[in-house]
Amino acid sequence: MQHTAAAEQEGNGFVMRFPRSVVIYPEKNRKIPESLHCRIIFQDGSEHFYQIPTVRIQSYSLEKIHEKHLNLFISYILLRLRPRLRKKIKNPLTRKELTEFIGEVMIILGNELEQGYLTRKEYDDYVNLFRRAAEKVFEKHDDFRKEADRMTKPIIELPSVLQKRLYEENDELIARNKALMADNDALMADNDALMANNDALMANNDALMADKNTLLADLAEKDAQLARMKELLKQHHILECV
Repeated sequence: MQHTAAAEQEGNGFVMRFPRSVVIYPEKNRKIPESLHCRIIFQDGSEHFYQIPTVRIQSYSLEKIHEKHLNLFISYILLRLRPRLRKKIKNPLTRKELTEFIGEVMIILGNELEQGYLTRKEYDDYVNLFRRAAEKVFEKHDDFRKEADRMTKPIIELPSVLQKRLYEENDELIARNKALMADNDALMADNDALMANNDALMANNDALMADKNTLLADLAEKDAQLARMKELLKQHHILECV
């Protein structure tokens, strides 16, 4: 049951709900089916026909990737250009087409950053992954590799832009620090409360010990009185008569 998405009790048994899995194929292949199938035979002999849908990244256009915010696919879309790098092909890839293609990718990532679907760090990570993918895909094509590197390498920021970004990052760090300090104050308050409770418990324990000592003293006094009474009775021969 640890691999299920949810499990709930129903009558004397359980209902197990498994995750909605998919199989992702990064490269284009006409033989990839719409779904994969698996026949599961359980211990009691019952069977279940399990279907897992497939996701073919290369069937998604850049517009669809942008629309659905499927930024994870960005690193793989250069694979669709690889067939056009082969020799003796009727429609080989041109530098202009590559430039326009990468330009669209960078616009998509920029929009995702502006709209808040990506943080600055995530944006930089996706750009770096795209650059590394280009290095691999265009490994034997220096012109294309250099063009991809040129378009994806970090842009030199103007001092004013850099200052603004650093101020924003500094404000974010200050806000985080204040949040951490607030959390620390809350923890300190909780600790003080626990210490106060502990002091109260210690005081109660001291009071109980004092009550116990008082009871023991009273019992000792009563035992002493009883011993003295027995001694007086014995002196007057009353105890023997009894």
